[in-house]
Amino acid sequence: MTQPGPDEAGLTPSGVPAPVPDVARAGVDEADGWQHLHPLSPLLRGGIASVAVLAYILSQQLDTLFGADREDPTGGHLGWAAVAVLVVLVLIVAGAWVSWRFSRYRLGGTLIELRTGVLFRQHRQVRFDRIQAVDVGRPLLARLVGLSEVVVQSAGGRDANLKLAFLGDPTARAVRERLVELARYSDEATTTSAAEPVERDPAAASHSDGLAAAAPVTAATRVLTVPNTRIVQSIVYTGPALTFLLAVPALLTSLALGAGGMVAWLGPTTLGIGGSLLKRLTREANFELHHQGDRLRIRHGLTDLRTTTVPLHRVQAVELRQPLPWRLLGWWRIRVNVAGVGGSREEDTETVVLPVGTREEALGVLELLRPGIPDDVMVGAMQGSGATQGFVIASRRAALLDPLGWRRLGYAALPDCLVLRHGRLYRTAQVVPHARIQSMRVTQGPLQRHQGVATVSLVSTPGPVGPVVEHLDVGQAHRLLDEQSARSGAARRLAVRPVP
Repeated sequence: MTQPGPDEAGLTPSGVPAPVPDVARAGVDEADGWQHLHPLSPLLRGGIASVAVLAYILSQQLDTLFGADREDPTGGHLGWAAVAVLVVLVLIVAGAWVSWRFSRYRLGGTLIELRTGVLFRQHRQVRFDRIQAVDVGRPLLARLVGLSEVVVQSAGGRDANLKLAFLGDPTARAVRERLVELARYSDEATTTSAAEPVERDPAAASHSDGLAAAAPVTAATRVLTVPNTRIVQSIVYTGPALTFLLAVPALLTSLALGAGGMVAWLGPTTLGIGGSLLKRLTREANFELHHQGDRLRIRHGLTDLRTTTVPLHRVQAVELRQPLPWRLLGWWRIRVNVAGVGGSREEDTETVVLPVGTREEALGVLELLRPGIPDDVMVGAMQGSGATQGFVIASRRAALLDPLGWRRLGYAALPDCLVLRHGRLYRTAQVVPHARIQSMRVTQGPLQRHQGVATVSLVSTPGPVGPVVEHLDVGQAHRLLDEQSARSGAARRLAVRPVP
């Protein structure tokens, strides 16, 4: 009888990580547990370099394509230039092969290690208790040959991340599951009283069989799938998309009239905006959200299929945002700050847990992120205004500074979190757990001092969410500062209380 195979998350029907195939263990040094990356990694890296070189060559010809005069850098020796480029690509592949020969990784008892380099050798280590998330990426070229990369995000930030590129897809999923389990065990052990030692599964400390001996985990449940048609619509209903739609006819008209100056200006601008829109589409397409015990798993990407793990206990702040064009359709976007994941633009999509969804879908995702928030409070934060659902709001003195949205400025203090709201045209609702607030500050600008109002900023970990309550009366602002300091202190003491 044929047994069903593992699913996309790398889990068998019983909910445990799929064992690593024997072929994936080729190159293992049984003496110390070190393993090579996949043998096709050098070829794949060379392919990526080839694409980069070709993209650079095309970018150098943009001015020529849009009618600007440009000298031939090869001096008429295009054939020799092509041979030189081919030689460079061969050298890149050869260098990648040498690098692969000296690259090995190992899962130890308390950390994962990676050794790289030939002339300048590097030995990187990430302890299991410092792992923030483990992601699996499948770039287009890697998907064609069945490979994936594993990115281990550590508490040291982006520069401290460890990347295994590339592994066979079954091996990559098994490594991810194993690391996530070991990181979760480390978190549990950290919050346990030192007087009560935790008995660890002996298999968890195994070096050579670490991948195949992973402990059972909760099976992943699909929460929602965002249709690609909705992703396309959500991108079209944005300011940059509107600019792009206006720029394209202007560019075509300039080409038809032979207006070289306008073409030279509109061409790169149109390509730049179109490229950013296309990048967002390729990163958010095929979006799926899965719930697996104490974490969320996000799958997204068109050419680069990526699986991102978001541990729920590391979520520091949540933001629900609704741009003005989305109001008619009732769509919302949810982003989060995750401890250990920076907030640069390159990492923005990694913190998006719902690129575009209905209000009901947004409330459902929020229930997974922060359970127990009453729906009427969140609906008031998302769409309401005035002193309803327990919100403390700004006074009429804020109308001079925010004439359209001053009625929405305010906050509501719940038992375990603070709910903030602002924005009339671009609605925003933010949720910050009391225990996750790092610090607070009250600021006043010249106009705020004249009006007797102030802004309270809540400092979270780096990320796309910046919790803030704008234009509160000065007395309200300082009252919020004092009361929230007490709430945050009590919540942090409760969070570190030893497990009985």
